[in-house]
Amino acid sequence: MNFHAGLRLIGPGMVFAATSIGVSHVVQATRAGADFGYTLAALIIIAHLVKLPFFRVGAVYAAITGESLLDAYHRQGKLAYGIAVLVNFVTMFIIMAAVSIVAAGVLANILPFNLSVNLWSAIVMFSVIGLLVGGGYALLNKLIRWMMLVFAILCLVTFVALFVVDLPSPASVQVDYSTATSIAFMVALVGWMPTAIEVSVWHSLWVVEKNRLESADVHHPSKSAAPLKDSKLRQVSKVILDFNIGYIFCVVFALMFMVFGAKLFFGQGQALQDSAIGFSAQLITIFTTVLGDWSRPLVSVLIFIAMYSTCLAVADGFSQVITRIAEKQFSLPQQKHLLCYKSIIPMICLGGWLVIYLFAGQLKLLIDFATTIAFVTAPVFAWLNLRAMSLPNVPIEMRIKGAYRLYSWCCLLLLIGFAGFFVYWFLF
Repeated sequence: MNFHAGLRLIGPGMVFAATSIGVSHVVQATRAGADFGYTLAALIIIAHLVKLPFFRVGAVYAAITGESLLDAYHRQGKLAYGIAVLVNFVTMFIIMAAVSIVAAGVLANILPFNLSVNLWSAIVMFSVIGLLVGGGYALLNKLIRWMMLVFAILCLVTFVALFVVDLPSPASVQVDYSTATSIAFMVALVGWMPTAIEVSVWHSLWVVEKNRLESADVHHPSKSAAPLKDSKLRQVSKVILDFNIGYIFCVVFALMFMVFGAKLFFGQGQALQDSAIGFSAQLITIFTTVLGDWSRPLVSVLIFIAMYSTCLAVADGFSQVITRIAEKQFSLPQQKHLLCYKSIIPMICLGGWLVIYLFAGQLKLLIDFATTIAFVTAPVFAWLNLRAMSLPNVPIEMRIKGAYRLYSWCCLLLLIGFAGFFVYWFLF
């Protein structure tokens, strides 16, 4: 397989990775390293392992049925569907604000204009609206392939150089994991590591959209002779491979950013700032400290690309979900899908900007609120995703079974235990 063929294979899995690497990795994992050193590495790995089966369902269910997980929730009844709708509406503006304000902070450190974070955020969101309204998922998929490739190269070079350059020795630091602040942060870290489980709905929508865009090629005469079952199995295998690539990407870069925070901030007497512009300046410093001041312009642009790709993915994901909800609620014809999608993108960006306008100086508060909601609701979406794979429209031979089924249910029990512990701790 040549390089360009490999890039074409990468699709929704890398869009999923771009969604994750924005806030949970760049912000939360860096904070984990800065405040706790290397000690939360196990928690980061456990979070990825425990959530793995439920994210995987998003890709597999869509590949098997041609439907999104939102359709699967609808098949499970009004309560399941209502929960999914409610969580999306409660979090969409906050999450859009959280990812956009970080991108705006990086942009403020690149361009020599003394504007407020509100104006920088507006610039980011206007450009997001323009790109998605103009190109939709097809453009998103193409952009993110290259954005993630370039950003990955930057991070890998910095990571290797981090262990070559001389850095100040950290002071001895005693970390208290039992304080309210520590527990709240660990909850927030797990809540969005690699991201919220409801993002599996977005992933399923991206798989459906990718398949729709490729439908002309699928029906090519040279491919139509293959048995339907074999064709479906190949399609599912390709989707799983794409998902695995994106998920491994998430694990590796979460640990990498944790190491960045630990090596450059832990025990150095320097706390991470709350403001988006201040935090972004510190984030750029992570790379320039290792690579040298010459790299500042290049690093700044590449970090902005990484954060901007998250803004695009989040805006598209929520817009896809709200569009499907509107289609079901108001029985909109399929012909209205694109118009509805393009109308919802500005609404989500405007709502996100209003949140930034009200809470611009409280970056940590914004992110911790959204991630805590994700932590508490994780067992609900995990359970709904497992039930989706047992619906009548999923062939028996393609359902979760055997050791992997046992592993999935053990992961669900762990999520319930984590959420139960947090609720008990918070109330009592």
